[in-house]
Amino acid sequence: MSHTIQKERRKFKRYRPKGGTIAINDHALGPVINISMGGLSFRYLEGCSTKSSSNSLGIFLGSDDILIDHITSKVISDQLIPQESLFLKTSTRQRSIQFLNLNERQRQNLEDFINEKTQGTY
Repeated sequence: MSHTIQKERRKFKRYRPKGGTIAINDHALGPVINISMGGLSFRYLEGCSTKSSSNSLGIFLGSDDILIDHITSKVISDQLIPQESLFLKTSTRQRSIQFLNLNERQRQNLEDFINEKTQGTY
């Protein structure tokens, strides 16, 4: 019997960000679930966003006064998260973003953020 090992497709290791890390753009805002040098995933309330094209994204961690902004990005996926409560009337979605064309300052800020403000791998 032959077993096939699924190869990890991601180019960069994903990390869990420090609590309170928020992704923000013109269309959605919510907590970052994981982050890497290549992109991130965050959750937001459905109804906040209908667009899924390339746009500008910011990463904000208020407790540490960190903002990495104007990151050109592309939506890779946007999925409905199963509802955990019967009492909530809104739906939560998880969006995965790929970073595009990071400049040197953004790359360095992102690397510093991952090295100093994450809590292990995802």
